[in-house]
Amino acid sequence: MNTITAQGDISVDKRHLIAGGLIMSWLILIITLGINDAYSIKPNEVPVTLITSFIATYTLFILAYRVFPAVRDYLLDLDMRFLIMLSSWRMIGIGFIMLNMFGHLPTLFAYVAGIGDALTAVAAVFLAFNLMKRKEGVAKNVIFRWNTFGLLDFIIAVSLGLLTRTGALLAQSDGVNSELMVAFPMVIIPGFLVQILSLSHIIIFLQLRNNHANEHYVKI
Repeated sequence: MNTITAQGDISVDKRHLIAGGLIMSWLILIITLGINDAYSIKPNEVPVTLITSFIATYTLFILAYRVFPAVRDYLLDLDMRFLIMLSSWRMIGIGFIMLNMFGHLPTLFAYVAGIGDALTAVAAVFLAFNLMKRKEGVAKNVIFRWNTFGLLDFIIAVSLGLLTRTGALLAQSDGVNSELMVAFPMVIIPGFLVQILSLSHIIIFLQLRNNHANEHYVKI
């Protein structure tokens, strides 16, 4: 969080700079791998690189949170309104439906992921606005339900992406598959955006449990 010095100057929390540097390095890594076709797969092939990246991301997050108190304190201190507003980016999921209309993505994946993302994004804006404007705050169970929906939507969307690739269980008979999602630049979505936004949902759960354990309303 930003801090105010005695002279009235705004001093940026150095932890934000470190976190921002790590996130940018992560994005650059994903872009580099994507440009070099590290995520590309052949028909009937499992996207091992993408699955490995998910496992690595969540493993490192869990280890950092549990092992380093400074990391844990920083995550629990993040502004929940900011974490919620990050999900407004999920409105780009509507693009999946447009790509389906042009025959580039399978229908099941495109509509489930696209509509789920849009609903999460719209709700995030209203939720963050109410957290900023309502003096009494927002009911904790409302935030919990929205957060659960947003995280479950990611889990379902990623699962459908895997199941609608060529030769998979839910593959379309007309040959339209989800392999576009592991091609550059689309791979930035599952390789970076989905992972970082899903972590924001996890952090919100952690904040609700640790910072607002005995509260019925969340006030910020």
